[in-house]
Amino acid sequence: MAYGRGGAAGVLFETGDPWNTRAGMASWSESRGTTLVLTHARGPDRYARVSLVTKRTLLGQAHNVREARAEDVTRSGREPEALGLGRMLSWRWLGEGEAESLLSARLRTLEALGYKVLGGAGGAGRGPWDWLRDLVTRQLERRDQFERGDGGEADPPTHQAHAGVASLRESLDRLGLEPSALIEGIATILELDQQQLREPTAETLRELEPELLELLLPVWLEHASDELREIGKRWLALPATVYEVDVALLERWVGGEGPLAAALAPRLEREGLALLGPEALARLAHTAKHPRAKATATRWRDRTRPPGRL
Repeated sequence: MAYGRGGAAGVLFETGDPWNTRAGMASWSESRGTTLVLTHARGPDRYARVSLVTKRTLLGQAHNVREARAEDVTRSGREPEALGLGRMLSWRWLGEGEAESLLSARLRTLEALGYKVLGGAGGAGRGPWDWLRDLVTRQLERRDQFERGDGGEADPPTHQAHAGVASLRESLDRLGLEPSALIEGIATILELDQQQLREPTAETLRELEPELLELLLPVWLEHASDELREIGKRWLALPATVYEVDVALLERWVGGEGPLAAALAPRLEREGLALLGPEALARLAHTAKHPRAKATATRWRDRTRPPGRL
């Protein structure tokens, strides 16, 4: 079994430990966490998050400390890249006092390496969720560059939007944020109350830029958390939501095979012609991957086909 060192705290972690798999991480709940940002240009790991995590066992409550990193590669012009799902800093379960001591030691180590707590004295006025705002903003800026033609030869904007969603979703997954923390962060950067995010209204929708909606809807609807998927469904249920989405991007969503296509299928049945138009529906009758979406598009195509045309 291989081991690595957990920094200056001198804590061993198992590189082959089943806790450090996606399934193992999911069994722990974050009770408190701190996000830090690197204050100098040396080193690729721009962001770090260190969290106190707990899980219930047959012997009572177990504790550990999880650390995750994310890369900010603005100097190269590429997207931020998550550097892992996160890693437990102890190879064994800890008592609460031990975990608190380990958390404090790891924070001191990171600060010695040049990290500062976001929103703290060294944070230059930044808030605790500004790193998430940076991730979202960078995706939108990249999309704008391609729409203006600044990026040279590239995929169409719908492909760029899809890639941006995938990049954001992967970064969030690998940082290992709990759903409640992610809801708090998204509500903060959207300048909404958490209740407004959870229970959106037509007025809330009007306050949200369409580009943000196009970025966040897939993240919500395709998330592993039931809570986040439910939020996505509530936003999608608003009558005007789908009409805020670019038609070409909406066609791409409907043509997929995952939860997003399934969530859109009922709207397609009721409003397919108004949403996409006859040409897009004819294409989807051949290309849609989700069975319900394909069947619905086929019915719309047959219904709108000119008489005598096969």
